[in-house]
Amino acid sequence: MKLLPLRLLACALLAHVAHAQSPLTLDAVNSLKPLGANWQPAGALAGNPRLEKTLVALPGTGVLVNNPTPSARTHLVTAWDHGDLDLDVDFLLTANSNSGIYLMGRYEVQLFDSWGVTTPKTSDCGAIYDRWDATRGVGKESYDGTAPRANAARAPGLWQHLRVEFRAPRFDAAGKKIANAKFVRVLLNDYLIHENVEISGPTRSALFEKDPEAPRGPIMIQGDHGSVAIRALAARLLDTPPVTTSGLTYELYNGAQKAIGDYATPASATGTLPQFTISPIEKSGKAALVINGTIHIARADTYTFTAETRNSARLLIDGQTALAPLELGADSRTLTLAAGAHPFRLDYHQVRAGRPSIVVGIRGTGLQPQTLTYVAPSNKPPAAPKAILINPTERPRLQRGFVPFDPKKRLYAISVGSPTGTHFAYDFEAGSILRVWRGGFLDTVEMWEGRGEPQTAEPAGPALTLNAKPTVALLERSAFDWPDAPDALWSSQGYTLAPDGTPTFLAKLANLDIRDSVVPGADGRSLTRTLTLTGRNTSWETHILLAEADVITPQPDGAGWIVGDRTYYLDLPKGGTLNPSIRTRNGRQQLTVPLSGGKVDRTLTYTLVW
Repeated sequence: MKLLPLRLLACALLAHVAHAQSPLTLDAVNSLKPLGANWQPAGALAGNPRLEKTLVALPGTGVLVNNPTPSARTHLVTAWDHGDLDLDVDFLLTANSNSGIYLMGRYEVQLFDSWGVTTPKTSDCGAIYDRWDATRGVGKESYDGTAPRANAARAPGLWQHLRVEFRAPRFDAAGKKIANAKFVRVLLNDYLIHENVEISGPTRSALFEKDPEAPRGPIMIQGDHGSVAIRALAARLLDTPPVTTSGLTYELYNGAQKAIGDYATPASATGTLPQFTISPIEKSGKAALVINGTIHIARADTYTFTAETRNSARLLIDGQTALAPLELGADSRTLTLAAGAHPFRLDYHQVRAGRPSIVVGIRGTGLQPQTLTYVAPSNKPPAAPKAILINPTERPRLQRGFVPFDPKKRLYAISVGSPTGTHFAYDFEAGSILRVWRGGFLDTVEMWEGRGEPQTAEPAGPALTLNAKPTVALLERSAFDWPDAPDALWSSQGYTLAPDGTPTFLAKLANLDIRDSVVPGADGRSLTRTLTLTGRNTSWETHILLAEADVITPQPDGAGWIVGDRTYYLDLPKGGTLNPSIRTRNGRQQLTVPLSGGKVDRTLTYTLVW
């Protein structure tokens, strides 16, 4: 088992390889092939990568910047190889830039500035790129690529996150490929864009495009197409052999039992099992089943055990609790196990009527999630996930419903969809924009399927979550903390609809009347918010919260602010009078506007771009 997070230090990347017992630090020579002149270490980025073609590197560590030139356009290649792995990486692109990450040096996930693309293709960001074969004929050379389910790409100059769960191709003892490489899951900015996608061979421009496929290979990041920055690259190598069981015996106790391990009557049946299964227990009625055997661990590691069951169960390994019994189910536990054979005991207590069932799983640092209990093969295709999608067509669509938002769903909220493909969720209680997203509007299956639990309206496209704090607040002093809940003097007054169906939200805060309009940009890339406040201030200070994040920095051209760790942009209109300031509270920065004077008649406009 190896865990390889890569960090950039000084003039190169460092890789830390964590083994089960102790970490081993490698230098850059061991972690990467020699870097070309187009790759430069940095601590952060300057300039304006939203508009400029070349990235400007600031001194420091943590980021690797690629600016290709005609004479320097090498790829970044790891000095270590991998097979199965889970990969996480942050990347940042300039406008119209192009790069790619090749698993095993062969299978590319495309990195491309696809901001604003409505229907992504196999050349867009997150796509599994095409293979290429000139012998297929003109116009047919590209094949076997897979476009992402939706365009989850963000604007140039923003950090984006890619997660890839990859399984290498399989080969028999003679070296013949018996299974294709597979992208089990690919998430771009936390949105699932691929699931169980096989790729029949190396994609175009691979490091080993014309070589035979192999069980292992390095990670390669393209450096010859466009400017790209990389950071926080972490690869979890899933090279621990599967866990197995042997010597399985069972004891069946029919009838109601007091509790796990408390069986008042002798076993009604005993025997051996060819597989780890609870098949000896009857299909209905109360009973208990005890299975004893040996579990074989190929590599010392920390292992987590899980169970899916509607009955009580306990798993002991070497006498240690791996699954703790619950009244209906079993609680997951984590154990540190040495390589070798370990005796185990599973107690399954059937306390509910119905078909007995338990699925015991295990996962480790270097072990991909695995099912220990036997699951009979099925010829039935997996059931498609249920969905009830609604999308606006000719005019905005407003849908009342609970909005999912940690740590609790928002009960008095509304989702607003636009035919432009840009949508948002709004909280009436706080007058805040909870979330913005592009693509599909809403999946209402949790609202309308069956009993409608948990009754939430889920975004049907890639979303950016904001904060739920009140937009307008009364502070006794400007130094005070921003409230987490709306003021007692706040009240929602509903909303009005423009002729085209666009809502304007209405509210009152003490003697202030508030009109809040959120309008998607015509290109589907932004949302413009206009707040109009009229009336009189109270003796307390009135403030407007535009954004909150760990860090908020001015845009280099003075056009607005960069919110968070290059998470989104807040643009201000040219020639506007909005002059927000930054205040820091509890380690967080807040972009706010105070409203001074007794009489208030103020309009504020800004645009969210992500």
